[in-house]
Amino acid sequence: MAGTQYRYLPPETLDSLKNIELVARALVEGGMLGLHRSPYRGFSSEFAEYRKYVPGDSIRYLDWKAYARCDRYYIKCFEEETNLRSYIVLDKSDSMGMPDTKAPAKFNYACYLAAAFMYLMHQQHDGVGFFAYDDDVRVVSECRCSRSHLIDLLKMLENLRPGGRSDAGSCLKLIAERIPKRSLVLVFSDYFDTDPDFLKALDHLHFKNCEVVMLQVLNDNELHFPYKGLIEFEDLETGDTVDLEADSCREYFLRSLAEYNRRIKDFCDCRRIAFETLTSSTPFERALAVYFAKREGMF
Repeated sequence: MAGTQYRYLPPETLDSLKNIELVARALVEGGMLGLHRSPYRGFSSEFAEYRKYVPGDSIRYLDWKAYARCDRYYIKCFEEETNLRSYIVLDKSDSMGMPDTKAPAKFNYACYLAAAFMYLMHQQHDGVGFFAYDDDVRVVSECRCSRSHLIDLLKMLENLRPGGRSDAGSCLKLIAERIPKRSLVLVFSDYFDTDPDFLKALDHLHFKNCEVVMLQVLNDNELHFPYKGLIEFEDLETGDTVDLEADSCREYFLRSLAEYNRRIKDFCDCRRIAFETLTSSTPFERALAVYFAKREGMF
């Protein structure tokens, strides 16, 4: 990719990603040799267990010391290492386009992160798939690991624009049905949805033994509510407006947001889903570094 400029993957980002390695916490399935452990027994370098010899097995893996001890033939089995199927799921609804005078819009920030993860996965020879949704699944890209596929994904990101109302429940359910079991799924969204049960759609991925990472991207104004005086607020997805006295509702808003996020985190903790809140003012290279530092404790 040398010599090619991408809006969401500038050279300085590539430099910051050189030494970061993404490895799945759970067992994964795949067809290529890579960085990730598979549930299948193979003949790689890491010993797993013994099994009895059966006619047709290669004598190359016979354990002659075990034969000398018990006068029986045993085959050494090893953990097979394989590639990972990874999927990026991006919320492109209007609420993700909330502007910020001091930082990128939430949608642009999420695209930066998505591009960085796509690049990392490609560098590890892992297949990457991509979905984008609002009130319907608008983008579907199957999982592949070629360089041309990565370039196509980056072009998709650059051509996407936020728009539409969010219907995360039905969209995530449709997406989950298309994702194979034991995949890694990263979901980028603000998770502001009118359906309080939209998270239940993620149970489909949980039952498939997928590793799910939910990255919540918020605006600094949403996290700190710095407004003062009488303010007109507009719902970016419906266009509805309301006049509020900011000082009198600040505490209620922040308390409600904290409670809302706590419910999401409780749901995720019960299913071993990682949930992390990021602000669009955080340098995204640092956000990636913090995320990977946390992941080291998962293995």
